[in-house]
Amino acid sequence: MAAEEFVDWYMNLSVGISEWITINVSLNKYMIGYNQSSERNAVQNAANAKRLSPMQDPFARANSGKVSPADCEHILTMAVDSGVVKRERSSIQAWADKNLGVDCTGFVVAYYDYIDLIDIGRYNGGASCFTLLNKAKHNNRPSDGGPLIWELDDVKVDDMILWMNDAQVETRSPGHIAMIYDIDYNLDILYTAESNGANDGHGHYGPKITERTWVGKNQGKGPHYIQLGKSDRVIIVRPPAKFG
Repeated sequence: MAAEEFVDWYMNLSVGISEWITINVSLNKYMIGYNQSSERNAVQNAANAKRLSPMQDPFARANSGKVSPADCEHILTMAVDSGVVKRERSSIQAWADKNLGVDCTGFVVAYYDYIDLIDIGRYNGGASCFTLLNKAKHNNRPSDGGPLIWELDDVKVDDMILWMNDAQVETRSPGHIAMIYDIDYNLDILYTAESNGANDGHGHYGPKITERTWVGKNQGKGPHYIQLGKSDRVIIVRPPAKFG
């Protein structure tokens, strides 16, 4: 599954409402920071009371905006099967809109976990942009060229974009991270998958796909960065074979 298909999974979460019927709802929220929802706690308690065996890690990640699509499907299934949420699309979607969200690093860690580069279970509270960069540096030897990519022709699918320069100074606040899922080398366009707080025009916040134009590496002694479009100053980082 490519990163843009991962976005589509967040947009089409499967929830069984009976033995034969499954409906789809979407994750529409960008959630940053810690938020221990009383409504999620109520689902977890009700599911335990009915011996539905709710998994602890998805609920823990939900508190920090780090849920994967599979986490969302598990939590929503527990919400329905425990009787906390009605078995109808409108009720399930409304509950999801209020109680589930994912931030930019949560999206990237969930995707890298899906393609077996990282273990999401080690990062229930999240991994910062700096953590991901330093893990990439640690696992990409300088003799191999290191993890930073400076030429468009060297960019590959599943490289990550970090909104900082090579001195690890963030170029926006809060920081941000996105995944590259395709590259048009002729038109200088990077196609990215990410979670952010922008409205996509349809009332949806959170996971989405975006296009960004490659301008190139800044000139001078440094710190160095890649210019994307008019205002984005970033570095592009090759993920390691395993983040560890």
